Amino acid sequence: MPRARLIRSIALVAALATVPIGLVACTGAPAAPASPDGLAVSLRQGRLDVVERRLVVRFENTGAEPVAIEGFTVETPTLEPGLERSKPFELAAGDAIAVRLDLPGSACDAEPGPVVVDVAFRTTGVDGEARLTADDPFDTISRVNAADCLGESVAEVAEIVMPEHLRSTGTGAGRRAFIDVEIVPAASAREAQGGAGAASMRIERVYGTTLLSAEDGVDWPLGLDVAAGDPPLTISLPVRPARCDAHAIADDKRGTILPFEVETSDGSAGRLDVPSDDGLKAELYAYYVERCGLATPPAG
Repeated sequence: MPRARLIRSIALVAALATVPIGLVACTGAPAAPASPDGLAVSLRQGRLDVVERRLVVRFENTGAEPVAIEGFTVETPTLEPGLERSKPFELAAGDAIAVRLDLPGSACDAEPGPVVVDVAFRTTGVDGEARLTADDPFDTISRVNAADCLGESVAEVAEIVMPEHLRSTGTGAGRRAFIDVEIVPAASAREAQGGAGAASMRIERVYGTTLLSAEDGVDWPLGLDVAAGDPPLTISLPVRPARCDAHAIADDKRGTILPFEVETSDGSAGRLDVPSDDGLKAELYAYYVERCGLATPPAG
């Protein structure tokens, strides 16, 4: 080998020896882009969202550059899969957007964990994916999970059925009304062996709402014990307007949803919300208007 070529070869080997091994190994494989600067995700749920079983996923871009979100998926151990959106949207610098998603069912045997949001994004000259941890300042996920799992526990004992129609007597200010709630116990789950009893629950009370109260108070105390396999029974709740205000109906979100305070034999406890269907809801509004002496139901 000529001397000049030998000197160049030795110099090249020496230069390569000074390059970090990791850098040589990654040549041709660029690192995945990091999350866009200033992109944050949080969870919310308004009163109507609770009724409609929706989760609000709020994206905020506090960075200096616009960000396009191509799609995202929300995952957490206590919710079943299905929280995702594939329709793109854009966030200008300093902008925020609230995306509503239908809630899947809860995983009642799972341990709580963080809420992670996998985001496909596009910024100036960069397409990438990022995994963000969502802020949950109002413990929305734990509240949704608790309500769902209480509902499952109650369903093992009995179904709580609101009536199709309001029962009432009299007219005008003298009209009196009753919500006849049917309790339909499930078939007994008692096993032939083992001696374990049927699932049971105690319905301690039904709470009044922003629109409706008990005729002789605010709540309806019950102290009722129910077990799977029991015969069906009916609870009659004498009801009156909680206040006489035309705006109460116009602004109503949850006034015809009755909260039942229950505790089941598996240790689940809390308030189980039982909504009225559209027919009963309309009749409750009409009763409210008539008993309060309001001329006509408010528009909207």
